[in-house]
Amino acid sequence: MFVRSSFVGCPAPVAAEVVSVAQSFGVGVAAIRPSGRSFSGWVCVCSFGSEAAALRFAAAVGVELFGAADTYFAVRSVGRRWRVSVPCLSPAVVVRVWRGRPRLGRFRLVVGG
Repeated sequence: MFVRSSFVGCPAPVAAEVVSVAQSFGVGVAAIRPSGRSFSGWVCVCSFGSEAAALRFAAAVGVELFGAADTYFAVRSVGRRWRVSVPCLSPAVVVRVWRGRPRLGRFRLVVGG
C-alpha cells in the first residue's frame, strides 16, 4: 500500500488506490473532484448500484487504506445509485483558479467506467 501525506500532514491514498478497492465491490463509475470538506482537498466519488455494496465498500476502504474500522465516509443515494466519497490525493490534476464565484462540477476527471 502506497500512502502519501496530504498538505496538512494527514495520510490519504492516491485516487487510483481507492478505485482499485472499489472495483472489487462492483463500482460503476469513479470520479475525482475537489472538496472543501475533505482533509486532503480532494475526494474520489465511487458510484454503486446498491446501498449494501456502497456500505461494504465504505467499511473495507476504511480498513484497507486508512487502517481503521471506525472511519466515516459520506454515503448518499443519488437517484438509483449510491455514492461514497473517499478523501484522496490527486497530484496529477491541475485546477485553474477562477476569479469570482466558482462553478461547481467543472473540474472532474473520470477514472473508471
